Amino acid sequence: MPAKLPRLLITVLISITTSILAGAQTDNHLATHRSELFKVTRDTVQVSIEGRLYGALLINDKYYAFYHIRDSMSTRPIRKFFIIRKNGQIEKEIKLPEGILNDTYPKIYYWRDRIWVNTEFYKGTYLLYEDRSKFEQMTDILKVPFFENENTEVTSECRGEFGSTIYFKNKQTGTIYSSYAGCPLIVNKSGDKYFINIAGMRYSDIVEIQDPVPSGSAPVDKIIFEDNSLSSDFYIATSFLVDSTLYNIYNFNHIEFGHGENKERITGTKDSVKIGTIRDGVFNPVYTFKDRFHIEFQQHLMPDYQICIFHTEERVQIGFKADDPPYMEGKYGVIEIAGNELRIHYFFSKRNM
Repeated sequence: MPAKLPRLLITVLISITTSILAGAQTDNHLATHRSELFKVTRDTVQVSIEGRLYGALLINDKYYAFYHIRDSMSTRPIRKFFIIRKNGQIEKEIKLPEGILNDTYPKIYYWRDRIWVNTEFYKGTYLLYEDRSKFEQMTDILKVPFFENENTEVTSECRGEFGSTIYFKNKQTGTIYSSYAGCPLIVNKSGDKYFINIAGMRYSDIVEIQDPVPSGSAPVDKIIFEDNSLSSDFYIATSFLVDSTLYNIYNFNHIEFGHGENKERITGTKDSVKIGTIRDGVFNPVYTFKDRFHIEFQQHLMPDYQICIFHTEERVQIGFKADDPPYMEGKYGVIEIAGNELRIHYFFSKRNM
């Protein structure tokens, strides 16, 4: 017969086992809680375009996308515009007018069920006529609100170093209130407070502004996050609300070098991209992406839905003619942020698969 264990030893073993099981249950609960905070999905879209994704929106299961394509006759790329079905099939290429081709930073918008492009250097607005496969220039410059509901419309005038103004218009009375906090990138509203990401060259502050419309008083801005260090490796790329909590994506800086340097395109990061909250001016991470990419905000289409694009630090040689330096291409794609869901769509060229 096997020897009997002393009663005291049995009690100790039971106590230890119970503690281990309790600890395991606690760890599992914590892991489950964290995994359920954000629902992140990934898929791959195979697209027969060899070039850099410059800007894109996903509208009604179609990508409306700017690409930069290598020009074998020049050191500068050619800008092209494509309509791409969600399965990656190119529906059509839209010929771009000179005003968009020659602009430094054309910006694509979806507004009132149409696709628009605003040009930056020579101010202009172009409307896409999809049935005629062409852009036509409008007489007036389009101003798409950063935020709009039944009571308020938020717009801005951005003049760089000459100062920028944010306007809050009471849609019922027509009264306009203004703040000189800066040039907004994205506007979120929770309760009676606006959280506004201010766009900078390599940084993005976040300011909080009390809604001026109900009180009728001048808006007062308070900086809740400040990141204006030019040596910083990270900055806030975009922010979004989940259950009235403001979450921010802490994105690594992307650096490019010209042809006079050793490499044409260098992307580096010391850390992974994270999602976090801000408390007392400090970023507190709550989620880390396994992806290592550079995110660029595109448009806030609804209060709980926005589009971003991204490129990764992974690079592969693509099939252009011999070039010096070699034309290197990363993986590109589109991110949909809908509440706590982040849907990451990777774009790959079929010819490079």
